[in-house]
Amino acid sequence: MRTLRVLGIYAAAVLATALVLSFPVQSVCEHFGWFAGKPWDKFFRRCAMIMAVVGLWPMLRTLGMATWEQVGLRSPPLLAVMRTAAGWMLAFLMVNLLGGAALFAGDRVWNGFVWSDVLKPLAVGLGVGVFEELFFRGVIFGALRREWGVARALWVSSLLYAVLHFWSAPPKEMAGVLPAIVSLTALGALLTWCYVRSGSLFLSVGVHAGAVTALRILLTVTEEGRQDIDWLFGSGAFVLVNGAAAWPALLLLWLALVGFERVMTRSYGRGNQKMGERRAGDTLPG
Repeated sequence: MRTLRVLGIYAAAVLATALVLSFPVQSVCEHFGWFAGKPWDKFFRRCAMIMAVVGLWPMLRTLGMATWEQVGLRSPPLLAVMRTAAGWMLAFLMVNLLGGAALFAGDRVWNGFVWSDVLKPLAVGLGVGVFEELFFRGVIFGALRREWGVARALWVSSLLYAVLHFWSAPPKEMAGVLPAIVSLTALGALLTWCYVRSGSLFLSVGVHAGAVTALRILLTVTEEGRQDIDWLFGSGAFVLVNGAAAWPALLLLWLALVGFERVMTRSYGRGNQKMGERRAGDTLPG
């Protein structure tokens, strides 16, 4: 259980430091007129994110995961590019198909598009994809896998990934949290499968970045429409995430990724065999 103790100490240190820093940071920003009117919790979350990045390297050293290979970032350059690009395109396409269905059904309403609407979602998608995959799959899953094996570490890290998305959800959105957690746990499991199956983080980074980019663009160029089918396409802050349509979309995305990885395996061979997925009881489908 050493891994859990280290992760617990890391989380406590991040939250405590963010709590201490958030008040003076908010005061300084208000003094200079920056981020005027923003509530305290915004500053707390930003401070927590910064401290999570700052504390990442010491935690990795403590866990004995101080090399690129140990956190899933070692791969031949060509294969890294191919997997990142394919993951991005498949996820981007799937989210857009789901968004198109929501538009067709009237759950979302088109409100216009300009090319500048794409730039910020692209940057956010790339940043979120890299950081969250490094943190949740490379570090959390990677550390837990060494003690628990692939299957158990997969579900624990995926549930943690889902829950941490909603630690600051507004009370009015709480009704949609549970189905969103279920969907995001499934997405986390899919992303972990990408890591295990390919032997590196590049495929999961591409999938994550493509999905976030597509969702951000959809939220920018559309607005809420009819509300009687929110059960199908989700609502509020969890649009497309806490709806029933997310499940077949995730299944189709997984099948597409299985096909892609089989082609990669036939063409270039299996990924990093040190991942441990071939141990008894640790075999993953696909």
